[in-house]
Amino acid sequence: MAQLITKKDTENRDLEWLRDYWGRGVERIFFIYGVPEGVARGRHHHARCQMGLICVSGSVSVYVQSPQRDYHFTLDTPEKVLLLDPKDWRMMYNFSDDAVLMVLADRSYQETSYYQEMYRDVKLPVSSPVYA
Repeated sequence: MAQLITKKDTENRDLEWLRDYWGRGVERIFFIYGVPEGVARGRHHHARCQMGLICVSGSVSVYVQSPQRDYHFTLDTPEKVLLLDPKDWRMMYNFSDDAVLMVLADRSYQETSYYQEMYRDVKLPVSSPVYA
């Protein structure tokens, strides 16, 4: 199940504070940036890979489907981390011009572990056009 964690003011500025919530090692880090208006990224879930999403600059909206329900999140500060379980189907959209999304993964890249199929039809807010 998707879980939004917000760093407390008393916690360290580095990512060490995240270990209390995500006790796994990080095998891969990548960045998503320069996403044109109206373009969505992600649109998949994984077989076994847990991920953490941190918007280090700007803002991005995240739509998540678990097998049970839908979630909408806005990441707009590095103090927010969205933890995603492997079964969480995710789509990142509505990137601001200056958005830089850092993605932490507990496994290395394996193309065969990506599943494009959603659990239900996507339900985005009407004010969020996504055309690619």
